[in-house]
Amino acid sequence: MVHCKTLAFAALPLFVFPLALPAYAQKDRTSALLEEVVVTARKREEGLQDAPIAISAFSGDTLEYRGVTNIGQLASYTPNLTFQNNPSFSGSSNSAAVYIRGVGQKEFLPTTEPGVGIYVDGVYIARSVGAILDLIDVEQVEVLRGPQGTLFGRNTIGGAISLTTRKPGPELGGSASVTVGDDNRADLSANVDVPLGDTLFSSLSMASFNRDGYVTREDGIDLGDDDTLTGRVALRWLPTTNLTVDLALDATRDREIGPAFTLADINLGNPIDPQTPPMAVIHNVGANLAAGGPPAPCAVPGMELNLAVPGCYDNRYIQGDDFNAGTAPAFSELDLWGASANIGWAVSEGLELRSITAFRDLDSQFSRDGDHSPLLISQFFDDLQQEQFSQEFQLLGEANALSWILGAYYFKEEGDNINLLDFAISSFRSGGAFDNEARAVYGQLTYDFAQKWSLTLGLRYTEENKKFLPDQIIFSNPFSGTGDPQLDAPFMQPGERVLPFVEKEIEIEETTPMVTLAYQVKDALMIYGSYSEGFKSGGFTQRVFPPIVAGFTAPAGTPDIDLIPTFDPEFVEVYELGFKYASADNRFTVNGAVFHTDYDDLQIQVFTSVAPVTENAGSASIDGFELEAKLVPGGGWVFDAGVGYIDASYDELDEATALFPKSNDFERVPEWTLNLAASKEFVLESGAAIITRANAAYQSQTFNDTFNTAVIAQDSYTVVDASISWLSPADTHRLTLGATNLTDKDYLVTGVAGDAFQSREVVIARPTQWYLTYKFQF
Repeated sequence: MVHCKTLAFAALPLFVFPLALPAYAQKDRTSALLEEVVVTARKREEGLQDAPIAISAFSGDTLEYRGVTNIGQLASYTPNLTFQNNPSFSGSSNSAAVYIRGVGQKEFLPTTEPGVGIYVDGVYIARSVGAILDLIDVEQVEVLRGPQGTLFGRNTIGGAISLTTRKPGPELGGSASVTVGDDNRADLSANVDVPLGDTLFSSLSMASFNRDGYVTREDGIDLGDDDTLTGRVALRWLPTTNLTVDLALDATRDREIGPAFTLADINLGNPIDPQTPPMAVIHNVGANLAAGGPPAPCAVPGMELNLAVPGCYDNRYIQGDDFNAGTAPAFSELDLWGASANIGWAVSEGLELRSITAFRDLDSQFSRDGDHSPLLISQFFDDLQQEQFSQEFQLLGEANALSWILGAYYFKEEGDNINLLDFAISSFRSGGAFDNEARAVYGQLTYDFAQKWSLTLGLRYTEENKKFLPDQIIFSNPFSGTGDPQLDAPFMQPGERVLPFVEKEIEIEETTPMVTLAYQVKDALMIYGSYSEGFKSGGFTQRVFPPIVAGFTAPAGTPDIDLIPTFDPEFVEVYELGFKYASADNRFTVNGAVFHTDYDDLQIQVFTSVAPVTENAGSASIDGFELEAKLVPGGGWVFDAGVGYIDASYDELDEATALFPKSNDFERVPEWTLNLAASKEFVLESGAAIITRANAAYQSQTFNDTFNTAVIAQDSYTVVDASISWLSPADTHRLTLGATNLTDKDYLVTGVAGDAFQSREVVIARPTQWYLTYKFQF
């Protein structure tokens, strides 16, 4: 658990710096924290303490106060949430791997789906690339734990993260801020509200995030940089007293070098899958021959370094946490824009009709050197293009003791993902075109059938059509003409297709119910129990190599359409008991939940030959709990705490397919998460204030792959952040000095182990980072 020494160090800014400051008995700003938190997790506004659902809610001001600039940082404040920037085998510097309560997805490919849904103003963000959203002009973020299969639908079996943006107001005003810090950090942001009439209001928000990379390649470029420009324009029109029209246009532009990968280890022995061609070993045999040696690897376990062979792929390329010896192109470029229209019409008292229409466009290219050397073992390039359109209608009603919602949803996306892959054994194009369509209808009602009792019932029906047209072909083979029975096989020759050039379609139909029973024990305490179901869509195995060819790597006579591999949906059933307590003055709140998850038809990423593929290879059980508390005792003090526990285990596993035992831990799912925060406000005689704050976030041991590979695993660790702020009397000026990773802890952001490539790669977090922020409001 968190060491007392670490927590004491974290608390130093709360006590040491302000000792000489005089405090005055003026009303402090913590009183604003006593106001009721309003959430929209159930598609209608209600108090956080009144919603019988496990949810963490953060206002935009709270996130700014904590120095949070993108949703990936929420994991430090939310129990049982894992949110990684995981490039995997891509070179994208913005690729979300999100898990809630042990359920999620790390893969970025468009032929797989996320397990946690991300929404902005009710609009689903379908792709994980570009999903680590920058938080500008955000009113609130809600993290919903457990399947949201009724109101949110497919691909929310772990939960959902819902962002609500700030709407334009009727008065002229705004703010601007600048942040400078280590690694030449320079962040600028500004927003302004401009009324265009008595019923038409507008807002404009823009931000730029820039920071140097912190892993240097031998060619002089720095990996892990940030170069982001993002903006948003919003309009609110109130043509009548019962009609609201919200229009928004947002855009983001990333121009970065790529993720800060370093090489942690090389497996110079045999791959886990005996059918996998060991690329490092194959390369090293050729390097030894070229140096005049025998047909044997130039480096082997026990002799990991052989400087006598210049072209040997060995431990000379393991250069620590700050250096990377790669030379292949490295870049991560992304252009993302979206438009949405949210219309709300109060038809009558107690009846409202809503429409949410949205279009989003993603254009991204990314590339990186997977072997971290000047040699050719594994190099990756991706071009991902995606467009999506969605339309949702909601009819909400209230009458006496009954409240309800009916909805209809339509979603359409299409695009291309081209993978250009240069490996030691072949250069080829993978990927293809995808075309997905989903339709759903749903309903949910809550009936207060007694003074203290309420019952909520929900049901959603979803149908999907998913299409994939692989366009995969071999460009070159360095082993052509060698006679090698595997590497020079007929299907491995230039011009051969990896998968047939035919479009395959799958259809999915699912119904997801939920039921919640809540009891208001007294005004301060509510308890509830719920049962809910959810599913994550099936899809296609996009990464395939060697080629799947009838009569060679597949049974003779297999139709072309059956050579394209697919996988089925996965499902969860969750049983939950929870409580919510708030003291009469709202100074102390504590919410908790225990849950049990039955997890069936798991989509497990396994390694068969060169490519990691997704298989429905087992079932599992997940038990756990969360507890969150806030205390505002007065005197300017605020305390926050959260703890999460997950016990996840495989019940059944096809070990012959998965290639790991069912005793292995889940990947990217820590058993324990803990967050503690304390802040103290000192009100000065002038009305200005000094606010000090410290946060500590703990995470137990975490594995980054299903094999539980030790060298890319992360031991338990604690990260400490702290800040001190000065606020002017009217809060128009704010100056903040802060530090992240204050104890300079080395820990992994993510890790990747390619069985065929035999390289083990990691991204280490930045060391201690100091920053200074000035904000002006008008």
